Amino acid sequence: MRQAILVAAVDRALRMLGTPARGGSIVVGLSGGADSVALLDALVSLQRRRSFRVVAAHLDHGLRPDSAADAAFCASLCARLGVPLRVGAADVRARTRTERGGLEAVARRERYAFLRRVGAEEGASAIAVAHTLDDQAETLLLRLLRGAGATGLGGMRARSGEIVRPLLGVSRTEVLAHLRERDLPWREDPTNADLAHRRNRVRHELLPYLESRYNPSVRRVLARSAGLLAEEAAHVRGEAIRLLERIGRAEADAVVVSRSELSATPRPLARAVVRAALERAGGLARVSAEHVERILDLTASTAPSGRRLPLPGGREASFRFGEIRLGPRGGDASGFARPLSVPGRVELPGGRAIEACPLAGPADARPGMEAVPVPGGEPLLVRTRRPGDRVFRGGREVSLSRLLMERRIPAEERGRLPLVASGDRVLWVAGEVPPGPVSGEGWVGIRFVDAAESGAARGEGR
Repeated sequence: MRQAILVAAVDRALRMLGTPARGGSIVVGLSGGADSVALLDALVSLQRRRSFRVVAAHLDHGLRPDSAADAAFCASLCARLGVPLRVGAADVRARTRTERGGLEAVARRERYAFLRRVGAEEGASAIAVAHTLDDQAETLLLRLLRGAGATGLGGMRARSGEIVRPLLGVSRTEVLAHLRERDLPWREDPTNADLAHRRNRVRHELLPYLESRYNPSVRRVLARSAGLLAEEAAHVRGEAIRLLERIGRAEADAVVVSRSELSATPRPLARAVVRAALERAGGLARVSAEHVERILDLTASTAPSGRRLPLPGGREASFRFGEIRLGPRGGDASGFARPLSVPGRVELPGGRAIEACPLAGPADARPGMEAVPVPGGEPLLVRTRRPGDRVFRGGREVSLSRLLMERRIPAEERGRLPLVASGDRVLWVAGEVPPGPVSGEGWVGIRFVDAAESGAARGEGR
């Protein structure tokens, strides 16, 4: 009876996930532990009924002296079940000495990389791993203790790319009952009893305590909560991606987001927007809730342009010209100088542009445009700063370099600021220096636009 229950649960999960197709292949990660043995057995039962092919994959992490015995066990089991087995090996300890992250994190990366290689070589539509309802409950508690938000508390997803988890609705008790009924052996990993690992303390101490003192069904309750939170997080993520398409843009290997639009977004949705932007700009590895909160705090603050927040993976959040750039640290500091006609438009590095149109005076400026007094004589340039640049402030000319230092703009940012100048007189600096009172022959409206946006220079002006 238990055998039928577990196989039916796996069948339902795969049908909901729409995989594998008839005639297709699925790779199953096989450690030799109880969960993976039960999953492999269920898939073998289903492959005859649903006409798909099962391939087992086992990675020897080289972490225990008897790890070779695990590989031998998996080979024997696969021979008994009539399943092809792919075996790989990795020196996880050596990689831990050269890569970021602890032993468990490196082992996990190696394992999934191996499974994906096997999946690609076998032409598999999915890679099945044997996380259970109990694993989901443990994951929720671990992330709750770490202070995760809804996305993290959603736990493991039934599908993450090509990775599927058909046992997420099956308890470990049901797994063991299935194996006993089928008379199937499994391997016990002795490290699973080591209370030095936090997950093992949750498994062997915290969950049994909650079951005995609060709710005998706490594992299933926690797993259900994780599922509900995952659904809600998925909905918010979808909204965030749609909003990011509107208020953000790609800039080489970075993502740039409008600061004003993000600060006007409700905080829960803004968090998801930042996470979506970071995911596009290098991924979410080692990005914590604290990183996201600090980005949002600076977004809502009066922090001047040029402020930088270091992020994992050699990235940063830099605040510039009313925008937030999320991407690799540093950037192109090369200078440029391009003539600005009135009306006219100058394309800038990074996918933005400056547009100019003639104005009768400041009251003539449209929303999003700054009215800049223009002296006669030399033509206008859009350029980066030069030695000796001057700007009007407080009724007198002052050094642009000194002004930018007073505004605490980092030195490496100053060289990238686009400005509008007439000779060595700076009339306007993007997001930093509003126009000053200079005598001139007229007024010009200046605004930043996306490179693809039409505007003043394309006949929208006066």
